[in-house]
Amino acid sequence: MFTSRAEYRLKLRADNADQRLTPLGETLGCVGPERRRVFAAKATAMDAGRTLLECLTLTPNEAARHGIDVNKDGRRRTAFELLALPTVDFDRLKAVWPEIARLDAATSAQIEVDARYAAYVRRQDIDVAALRRDENVRIPADFDFAGISSLSTEVRQKLVRHRPDTLAQAARIDGMTPAALTLLLAGVKRSVTRKSA
Repeated sequence: MFTSRAEYRLKLRADNADQRLTPLGETLGCVGPERRRVFAAKATAMDAGRTLLECLTLTPNEAARHGIDVNKDGRRRTAFELLALPTVDFDRLKAVWPEIARLDAATSAQIEVDARYAAYVRRQDIDVAALRRDENVRIPADFDFAGISSLSTEVRQKLVRHRPDTLAQAARIDGMTPAALTLLLAGVKRSVTRKSA
């Protein structure tokens, strides 16, 4: 599978494959009792660790006293948010909150990766939600797909060949990526705005 073609590619990582696929495997009946037990224990540890990190907070001034540089905006940040900073790791957090040391190494490592990706995943989810809201946007019958120079030649050719009526139909064309849909939507909106002006 090409993750570049996937809508949620930031979530399609090797480090979280068990979290994404084990529940599906359980539903399909292809996860045995031992695997189910191991996964349940990991999920419980991850939830407890994430909850702990979300409960521990620092103001920017408190963070500065611990040598952690954040924007001086007065907003409290959770340990999970601080973990997303390139200069912060679990050892740094343990110096501030010794209770974090009770998390095992595997759980700590997974939470650290999740924290690093969290802002990007959140932004991706917002983009995907916006695209879903705009699925029913109609594409004018005379729309010039070839005029969207930022689209790849392959995608432009497919759009010209298929002439989708809506963004949802365009999304179902083989090879259409979320980025290409965003560019198409922007082009359609510009075209409609120009015609109405």
